[in-house]
Amino acid sequence: MPMAIAGAIVAAIGVTSATLAAVLTVVLAVGVQMGINALIGAIFGSSRPKPSDGQITVRGSVESRRRHYGIVHTGGVETFKESANGTLGTVITLGTGEETEVLEHRINDKVVTVDGSGTVTDASYRGAVHIHTQPGSDDQTAIGQLTAKFAQWTSDHRQRGCAHAAIICDPVKQEHFSEVFNGREPAYSQVRKAVKLYDPRKDSTNGGTGIHRLNDKNTWEWSDNGPLVIADYIAHPDGYGLGYGNINWANIAAEADIADETVTTVTAETIARWRIWASYKLAVDERRAVLSDMLKAVDGFCWQGPDFKFNMRVGAYEEPDITITDDHILALAATLGPKAQQRVSSLKVLYTEAGIGYREQESATVEVPDAEEDPNTDPQSVELYYAPHHNQAVRVGKLLAARLGDRWHLELTLNLFGLNLFGRRFCRVISAELGIDARFAVDGGVKLSIGRERTSVVATLIEVRPDDWDFDAASEEGTPPASSGSTSTPVVVGAPTGLAVTAVQIALADGNAVALEASWSAGRIDLAFEVRYRPSAGGTWVMMAVDQDARTARSAGVSSGTEYEVQVRAFTLAHRTSAWSASVLITPTATATLGAPTALSATGGTGTASISFAMPTSATLAYARVYRTATGTFSGATQVGSDIIAAPGALVGATDTGLSAGTKYYWARAFDGSGGASALTGPVSATVS
Repeated sequence: MPMAIAGAIVAAIGVTSATLAAVLTVVLAVGVQMGINALIGAIFGSSRPKPSDGQITVRGSVESRRRHYGIVHTGGVETFKESANGTLGTVITLGTGEETEVLEHRINDKVVTVDGSGTVTDASYRGAVHIHTQPGSDDQTAIGQLTAKFAQWTSDHRQRGCAHAAIICDPVKQEHFSEVFNGREPAYSQVRKAVKLYDPRKDSTNGGTGIHRLNDKNTWEWSDNGPLVIADYIAHPDGYGLGYGNINWANIAAEADIADETVTTVTAETIARWRIWASYKLAVDERRAVLSDMLKAVDGFCWQGPDFKFNMRVGAYEEPDITITDDHILALAATLGPKAQQRVSSLKVLYTEAGIGYREQESATVEVPDAEEDPNTDPQSVELYYAPHHNQAVRVGKLLAARLGDRWHLELTLNLFGLNLFGRRFCRVISAELGIDARFAVDGGVKLSIGRERTSVVATLIEVRPDDWDFDAASEEGTPPASSGSTSTPVVVGAPTGLAVTAVQIALADGNAVALEASWSAGRIDLAFEVRYRPSAGGTWVMMAVDQDARTARSAGVSSGTEYEVQVRAFTLAHRTSAWSASVLITPTATATLGAPTALSATGGTGTASISFAMPTSATLAYARVYRTATGTFSGATQVGSDIIAAPGALVGATDTGLSAGTKYYWARAFDGSGGASALTGPVSATVS
C-alpha cells in the first residue's frame, strides 16, 4: 500500500526516481501522527469507561479479557463457581498478561489481611475465607488449594498468561454465618501492580545499562512510566499490535527520562512527571481511543517514522525549528478562540485517585484564560482517567484550558513545504496577511492531499506559548479534594480500660491447678470483647472464654510459676475492632492441696478392731493418723497408735486393742511435712465384742 501511494505521488507531482525514496519516507508517516490537542475529543467527546467500572466482577458466558498498566484496582470475570460439602469455590480472572505484585486484597471493597497460607485473618471471617492467586505467568500451574476441593477444577486449569484469584469459603457454624458472610457471597477485588514493561534504559545491549532484554520478558520489571506504557501498548499483540521491533526504543528511552523527572505537588509530595495507570477491554475498547487516552494523560504526541517505527513525545515544550510563512500557504481558515459551543469558563479534570479506592475523582477547578464567565459556574469535565495523581491532572488541565482561551486556530493548506511538519509537534507561523507571528502545535495530525492538478499538505494548528508548560504547584495546582490526601474521619473504637487479672485455683482429684481470670471496665453496652493471653517470654496467643454480660474471661489451666501477659479488645456488631489494650502481667501459682486418705474400713473383734485405708497420692504427703471416737462425731477423737508413714497411694492398716464391747467409730487424716492436715476421711464403724 505505501508503494501504491508513492506511485500516485510520483505521477501527480512528477518527482524523479532519485527523489522517490525521500517522498516515500514522508508518505509512510501519513495517518499515524496524533496529538493531545484534539479538543473536541478530549473535552466534548463521548464518555470513556471509568476506573470504578472495572472494580466489579462480571458474570457471563462470553466476556472480554482486560489488560492493565501501572497500579489498578479491579474485579474481573468469574470463570468458575462451584460448591461441595458446604465449601464454595470461585475463580476471578483479573487480567491478561503477567502481573507483578498484589498490594491489597479486598472483600466487599474492604481491605483484608491474608496470611502466608492464604487465609483471611480478620477476626470477623473466623478463618473461613481463603484467597489464593496466580500472577499470569506463562508457566504457572493450577491453584492446588482449589483442585484439592473441587473435582471440576483440575491441574489443566492453569489460566497461563492470565492473572487470577481463587476465593474458597469454608462452612461455618450457623451462629457465625451472618458475621462471616453478611448475607452474601464475598465480592472480591484486588489492588495490584500490573504488567511488566521493557525499559531500553536497562538493556546493556540496546544503549542502556542492565539485564533487560527485548526478547526475554522474564527480565522486564514493573513500571508506570508513561512512554514505557505507551510503547508497550503500541507493540503488544493485545494492544495496537505493531510489534516490539517496530518501536524506536532510543526515542522511548529519551522520553522515559523526561517522564521520570520529579515534580513537587502542592502537598509537598514528590512524584514522577508523567505516569499512566490504565485498564482496557481487548474486545470492547477501540484501540485508537485507548491510545488517545494514554496520550492525553501525559500530554503526548506520536507519529510513525519513515522506518515504520513508532515515535512519541511527552509533555514538554520544544522551540520549533520550522517556520511557515505566506509563501507556503495556499489557503487558510483562521479563528481566534474556540467555537461558541466549545467556550467554557473552567475545567474540572477527572483522574484516578488512589486515596478513594483508585476511583475517579474531580480535580480542583482549572480556570480558562480570558473567559468572562464566573470560573466556579458549571465547570466542564475532562476525562483523564489514566492520570494517577491530582497534580498531573491539573497540569494537563492547564494545557487544555490555555487552548480554550483566545488562541489562534488555523486550518492551513500548504504547498509541499508542509511535508516538513510530519514528525514535528511544534512550528512557527509568520503571516503578514493575518498579522500573526506565533508558535503553534500540530492539532490532530497532518494530511497529504493528492489531486489531479495540485498536491498539497493540510494541517490543523493551534496556538501555544512556552509558558503553557510552566507549572508552579503552590499557585496553580489548587487544593486537592479532601479525599485525595485523606479520608473522612474513621469511626474509632477505644481499647477497653481497667483490665485486671487474677489467679484462680482449680481443684483436681490429686491437687490444685491454676487458671487466669480477667475483668475490665464495662464500656459501651453495644460492644463485645475478646481476651487473649500468652507467656510474656513470647509464644502463640490463646483466646480466653468470655462472658460478654459479666465482662469477665477465664482461661484453661496454665503453668504454675510462669509469667503471662493478658490483653483485651472490643469490637462492634460490624466487627470494627479496637486496638488491643496494654498487657497486664501475672505469675499465677497453684496452691498445693493435700488429698485425704481413701478406702477407709474397720472390722471389730473381741476387744480389738482392725482399720485399713489407702494413703493419698499427693506429692506433699508426709504421714497419716487414725482416730477413734465412741460417737459419730469427731469431737474428742483419740489417735490410734503412732503416725503411719508409707508411700503415696499405699494400702496401710492399724490395730486398736484393749477395747470394751460396743460400737466404735474410726477416722483417718493425712499430713504434709509442715503439719498441714488434709480433710478427714470417715467415720466408719466397727462392733467390738
